[in-house]
Amino acid sequence: MTRPGPPPREWGNTPQLWRGVAWNWPALQRWTFAHLGALDPQRPVQVVQGNRETNAAHLVSTTWGEHLARLDQDPRATDEPVGHLKEFDLLKHFPALRDDLDPNALFPPGSVISHQAWIGPAHARTGLHYDLLDNVALTLRGRKRFYLLPPGSVEAAQQVSRKFDRWARLSVLGVDALAQRFEAQGLAAPQVVDLGPGDALYVPHGWWHEVVNLEASVLLSGFFGSRQRTWGCWLQTGALQLAHNAGLWRRGHCTCHCKAG
Repeated sequence: MTRPGPPPREWGNTPQLWRGVAWNWPALQRWTFAHLGALDPQRPVQVVQGNRETNAAHLVSTTWGEHLARLDQDPRATDEPVGHLKEFDLLKHFPALRDDLDPNALFPPGSVISHQAWIGPAHARTGLHYDLLDNVALTLRGRKRFYLLPPGSVEAAQQVSRKFDRWARLSVLGVDALAQRFEAQGLAAPQVVDLGPGDALYVPHGWWHEVVNLEASVLLSGFFGSRQRTWGCWLQTGALQLAHNAGLWRRGHCTCHCKAG
């Protein structure tokens, strides 16, 4: 699974870990929470509190600067939970940050790529799910842990959630509860992969994964595919999103309309 150095030109259908693939990128030295927060401190953002994939969750309004500042604080200094900024289009909001990266090195030529960032505190969690597109997850600050289950495993356990998410499919249970079931049935345990700064993990579409922050961290994901596959997914999921927004599909049972606070 582990491939030191640069990624190959053929990605395959199983996860691959690329240790240190971005060690020489300027982002690893420059992207402190203080540096990022100073880019536009008053920019409004909404952070997620709770695990919206498997449980009820809600959105909290804050500012970019305040969120980044809280990630630099000792978590024991306050009882107020620090939210998780998810699916944030970091490079769209701050295009100058592209100069600190070399993302094209991580993707097949001709891919359609959507970059999104996850920026949150230690212990923040993204619940068990699989994505409809392939994904390269790159840790630029802090450490993260991925739990991986192969396609079909959650389906076989009959634990696929009906909760709507445009670009993913969700599990009813988290990875800990599923692992206990698998152990009782003599099935394989989830794979565990830890990422540090500069490490990247390729997760093919259909592979179930749950992600936990071991430290406050910045992760940049690149969801990608061929033009045909990406535009096909965009059209299909867009139709469902329109129906959902109109209240005709999974109304009130989704990750996109969390309770705001």
